[in-house]
Amino acid sequence: MNLIKARLNKNFLDEFKDYDFSKIAENKIFFVGSCRFKDYFIKIESILQILFGKIVYICSIDGLLNKDKFSFNEWEKLQAIALRKLQDQDAILVLDIDGYIGDHSLEEIENFEKRYNKPIYYLSELRKKQ
Repeated sequence: MNLIKARLNKNFLDEFKDYDFSKIAENKIFFVGSCRFKDYFIKIESILQILFGKIVYICSIDGLLNKDKFSFNEWEKLQAIALRKLQDQDAILVLDIDGYIGDHSLEEIENFEKRYNKPIYYLSELRKKQ
């Protein structure tokens, strides 16, 4: 029998042990954040889906992994689609790593806040008090 090591093993989860993802009550969560933090997108997506049963959305997997390969016009189209995807979400999670929130992320947050009046979570605010 081929035993495969679990993806969400102790080493994987230790990186996020200081965060309380159970504070996110909603089911459909849209990630907002900079592509430079793609590793966080990927890891937190797995945690929320596997451990908490959430449905997680992001603008574009290809965009997240290969932003530098898109023309300006292609990237703008992906950003416009992200704004359209927001309308179907229950909440957003802003991946504000080291306090960074880019211009496009700010636009998505503002759009979501004005139009939908639904919860907005910030990763930095999910950090457990020490």
